[in-house]
Amino acid sequence: MIVKNATDAYYWQLIKEIGSYNDRWTENVNTKSEIIIGLIKSISISNHLKVLFPSFNPIALSLAKIYDVTIVCDESLAEVFDFSSVVRVDSLAGLGQFDIVLALDEYFTYGDSEQAQRDLVDDLSRLTSGWLVTTLQDYKNFAPHKKNQIDAMVVNSNTNYIMLENSVADKTDKQLWSHYWYCIKDHNDLLTIGPIARRTMYFKQLAKYTSDVNSKQYVVQKNLLYKGFFSRNFEHIITVNF
Repeated sequence: MIVKNATDAYYWQLIKEIGSYNDRWTENVNTKSEIIIGLIKSISISNHLKVLFPSFNPIALSLAKIYDVTIVCDESLAEVFDFSSVVRVDSLAGLGQFDIVLALDEYFTYGDSEQAQRDLVDDLSRLTSGWLVTTLQDYKNFAPHKKNQIDAMVVNSNTNYIMLENSVADKTDKQLWSHYWYCIKDHNDLLTIGPIARRTMYFKQLAKYTSDVNSKQYVVQKNLLYKGFFSRNFEHIITVNF
């Protein structure tokens, strides 16, 4: 079986499928959640917070045990994850203000131009008078978009997954690339997620974009890193106050 050009929802369905074979799935989610919860508690003493995830991440379901959480994602994910404790919406349109916006997983790299990235920043800045929390890899010193990643997971003698994260550089713009995820299950079934247009985002670049929409404070958190699901690369956590 070959499935091509699957959506972001397919990615999270796949992550959950792989995680269901792993006794440490819950522990993995909780560990990542504790990092974010600890950060939130360092910037706000209140538990009565409205939190927005502009894209899906399982961490949102853990945070919903403490905070009022809204998630922007495809409704098909409700078939895989329990959304009973959160509010799910299809888009940012019509949303009110939130105390904290959590744009994880390098949210601002998902644009095909500088203007598209500026628009992403502008859209989220309008939704909070509090904090924007996001993550980025170090594109200046590490250049992760020029590297590919291969991982294998053997569940048992009958089930295994091979994951390939592939970046294809644009021929005319060195800051732009097409991102692909490939998963080969049991050496037979191939799932392709992509191509997804992405663009580098540097720490100083994001600082400038947030400053342009009247941020009050911008901090790349020292010694506080986040790693996405099924990823070897750490991302730096950034907090922006509006």
